[in-house]
Amino acid sequence: MVTRNNKKEMSKWQKEVFIMKYETYFKLVLATGLRRGEACGLKWSDINWRKRTIHVQRGVVKLSHQESITKDPKTSSGDRMVYLSKEMCQLLKAWRKECEWDRAQTANETVSEDDYLFRQPNGKPMCPSTFTYRFKLVLKANNLPLDLSVHSLHHTNASLLISQGVDVRTVASLLGHAQASTTLDIYAHAFDKNKRKAQEKLGKAIGL
Repeated sequence: MVTRNNKKEMSKWQKEVFIMKYETYFKLVLATGLRRGEACGLKWSDINWRKRTIHVQRGVVKLSHQESITKDPKTSSGDRMVYLSKEMCQLLKAWRKECEWDRAQTANETVSEDDYLFRQPNGKPMCPSTFTYRFKLVLKANNLPLDLSVHSLHHTNASLLISQGVDVRTVASLLGHAQASTTLDIYAHAFDKNKRKAQEKLGKAIGL
C-alpha cells in the first residue's frame, strides 16, 4: 500500500498542497473583497471559526528592490472584520489541514496560531506579487484577458455586493474604505444600475 512517506506519493501531495494554496488565496480574495496584501498578512489567529469572521489588521507590502514587510492598515477603517460563508470556512479548514500535514512532513513541526495562512518556508508571509504572477499564469492557461489581476477579484466582490442591493456604507465598511464617497466614486456604474432597477420597480408599481 502506497503511503505519504513514499517519495512518489510525497511529490503528489506536495503538488496538491501547492495548487490548493493558490486556489484558497484567490477564492478568499473573491469571497471577502480583501486586498492582495491583506490576504497575505492574515494569521490563523485572525480567524474566529465560531463566528465565521476574519480580523483584518495588517497587510504585506513590497518595498522597491527590497523584501516584503508587514504594515498596519493605513486608516482605522482598514482594521476591520470580514465575514465568511460556511463554504469558505470549510475551504480554510481544509487548507489548514494541508498546512499541518506539509509542516509535519517537511519540518517535523505543527502549525501555530501565529503562523501566516500563506507563508514561505522561512515563516515569513508570501509576497503579493507571487500571487499576481500565478494569477497571470491561470489567465493565460484558460485563455482569459491578461489585463485582469488579483485586484479584479476585489472589484468583482464589491460589484456583486452592490448588484445584490447592499447599501454603500456596508460595502465601504467591508472593503475597508475610510469614506463611503470613495466607494461611490469607484463603483458609481454599479450603483447607477441599481438606481435604474429601483426606478423601473417604482414605475411598475405606480403604472408610470
